[in-house]
Amino acid sequence: MFYLRLAANNIRANKRIFVPFIIATTFLTIMNIVMMTSYFSANDMFKQASDSTQAAAAQLFLYGGFIIAGFSLILAWYANSFLLKQRTKQLATYNVIGFGKMGLWRMVAGELFLSYLVTVVLGTVFGAAFSRLTYLVLRKILYLPKTLDFGINPRPLLLAAGLMALIFVWLLVLDSIWLARHRPIEMLRDASAGEREPKTRWLMLLFGILTLGAGYAIAIAITKPLAAFQYFLLAVALVIVGTYALFIAGSVFIFKWLRTRKNYYYQPAHFINTSNMIHRMQQNGTGLASITILATMTLVTIATTVTLYTGVDQIVDVENPADVTYSLWMKKGKPVHESAVNQFVAKAARQHHVSIDKRTTLIRDGNFPTVINNGKIRRATNSDYVQLAGPADGSGSSDFLTFDHYKLVRPNTKPMRADEVLLAPSTSQRPRTLRFGNTIYRVRIIKHMPYTVNNTANPESMLVFANQQQMTHAAQKIGFKTTKKQSPFFPQTFVYLDVSGTQKNQRAFTSALQNNKLAKAGQLNMALSRATSRLAILQWMSSFLFMGILLGMMFIMSTALILYYKQISEGLADVKRYAVLQQVGLSRDEVKRTINSQLLTLFYVPLVVAAVHTFVAAPFVHRILTMFGLSNGRFYLEIIGITLAVFALVYVLIYRATSNVYFRIVSGPRRNS
Repeated sequence: MFYLRLAANNIRANKRIFVPFIIATTFLTIMNIVMMTSYFSANDMFKQASDSTQAAAAQLFLYGGFIIAGFSLILAWYANSFLLKQRTKQLATYNVIGFGKMGLWRMVAGELFLSYLVTVVLGTVFGAAFSRLTYLVLRKILYLPKTLDFGINPRPLLLAAGLMALIFVWLLVLDSIWLARHRPIEMLRDASAGEREPKTRWLMLLFGILTLGAGYAIAIAITKPLAAFQYFLLAVALVIVGTYALFIAGSVFIFKWLRTRKNYYYQPAHFINTSNMIHRMQQNGTGLASITILATMTLVTIATTVTLYTGVDQIVDVENPADVTYSLWMKKGKPVHESAVNQFVAKAARQHHVSIDKRTTLIRDGNFPTVINNGKIRRATNSDYVQLAGPADGSGSSDFLTFDHYKLVRPNTKPMRADEVLLAPSTSQRPRTLRFGNTIYRVRIIKHMPYTVNNTANPESMLVFANQQQMTHAAQKIGFKTTKKQSPFFPQTFVYLDVSGTQKNQRAFTSALQNNKLAKAGQLNMALSRATSRLAILQWMSSFLFMGILLGMMFIMSTALILYYKQISEGLADVKRYAVLQQVGLSRDEVKRTINSQLLTLFYVPLVVAAVHTFVAAPFVHRILTMFGLSNGRFYLEIIGITLAVFALVYVLIYRATSNVYFRIVSGPRRNS
């Protein structure tokens, strides 16, 4: 009990550093409870979706849970390291007056135990309440039925308490190792030791320039969506490493360079700040780099998930060329039971209060993997999709149609010549001729591809030939074998409906097309609709948005904690310096101006660098987003700009709050100027 009372007294006496630690661990507990609750409730939230969607949603929340758990471990370690560093002199004093290392260990263990109890109690109460609030938000954005209720699930609460227990045990192990390695005399010497001027680390500076430049080069140079997805993690790793190296080595170099500029250096505010920064920038660099990376992660995560959520309609339009789509059974190149299917579709539309405004039929004779580039077309191979810089230029798929089938959707098209093909390209290329092996066709460009799903990850072109013989000849020339018994062509008839009706009625109509005797017999296949697709995509993107908000809150909390601890550590390190300066004549107002100048240099630089990182990464991330069907790059930049403005406001508020702590520590009791 003695050590527990002593631990409680220590927490009260050092509440300036213990309260932020407990707030941080409580926040981590809340985040873990919310994510775990979402994981255990995924099947209920997505009850109206398919089994595969339920499983995928559960995996998404599970993945998010692992990220938050891992981040909780790192952030708790950082906060605990700060506690030890700030209490070095106190622990050494306890050791000198008679506390052995076992006594110190028991005291530290008592402090962690009491902190854990407060963390679990507060985290459980607020975590359960926040989970309920989260459910209300998710029910709104996921269109969940009002009858669905989360309730309070004890499993997330117990798992979160267990996770935090493991984290606190790990912190105790780290503290034990730290106590075992340090002697009291060394602790007192370390606490009072002065800091030497660091040398300029030229190799680290060069390494930072090269790694950051390489990360930027990948983000700028790679323009293919699949390649961007492939190299994303590499680019991120290079930028992170380069940022740390440049903040540690580059900042020392910059401040030493500023010291050589007499017009800048020999001014009261600049003289003091530059001298301080030179001596402590090695430690400052690590903290500032961490803030920069966290800020960048916050901006990219929130901006990307918000873009996915707000771009749902754009994704739906890309994936669904009509309000309702279905295919018919083909036999000997012609649709069968078409009349029966049409009658059933009309009847189902009436039953579900859906009006069919337009019906269009399109017959695709075949779809082939192709590469169209520099006026040539050839059959695509596996090597075209596994290249170092992404798929080969012009690679994708091509729909082959005869002119008779094309006229079903474009009846007013000008007749074709025998040596001519109609081309609706998936890229900006507009060749005048197209070479199929040793055969050259003149090209007439189709400005708009009718009823084609054109996802950037797999660009789709359309080729229209004058007749079946010409189409077969062209397929043979680019490597597709055609015999009397074997044909590469597999004609499919697609019916596209433009309909009117509520989203709910359109979903019911689509469900009727998917579940009936004709569908079971294979006469009516692949029934899809924008309404059904929109609901499924909206649920998915809402889940991503939810994850992005939680992770963004985690990153912001981490940034605030690092800023706060940094202000305290900097203030305690600077208090003697500024006391001496005040004793030799520096007024309180001059101290405040000097402090503001130093803090502006220290804490606004990460925000500026994070903004640069984000805008350099924006085109790179957008290329990945095009795989989802989001091709509007300007819209993504606008979202980033709004996110940056909001984050900058939050960052400034955090800075204002924490800078007051620094100023109170450094300036000390109010003196007469």
